Amino acid sequence: MKNMRYYLILGITLFLSINLFTKIMAQDNPKQSYENFLTGKAIIIDVREEDEIKDGMIKGAFWFPLSKIEVNQSKEIKKIQELAKGKEIYLYCRSGNRSGKVKNYLHKSGVKAFNLGGYPNLVDKMIPIQTGQK
Repeated sequence: MKNMRYYLILGITLFLSINLFTKIMAQDNPKQSYENFLTGKAIIIDVREEDEIKDGMIKGAFWFPLSKIEVNQSKEIKKIQELAKGKEIYLYCRSGNRSGKVKNYLHKSGVKAFNLGGYPNLVDKMIPIQTGQK
């Protein structure tokens, strides 16, 4: 009986952990998101740090590094809201973790945003890239 209870608790814990992790990770279709961006329905924000964007970023994306957002959340979130002006907000980083954090910061401020996940995955999906920042 003890073993059964142990495995039940372990199973529930794993289920909740995986569910939480996947919610932090990518939650949107990159191709459709980029189409929304191209038609003016959305903005894309790269939250990687400066040394990470040297090799490129999604074409047309805005750059708001997580470190800057964490220093002054309210100010940076207001800037993001002004850029979006009613458009959807799509976020990405290297793996999807930091963009998940920023998504949560935005949600806590009442701003809906979507996590596109990691830059390598977006490049693999043939999303156009550019060098330099916007």
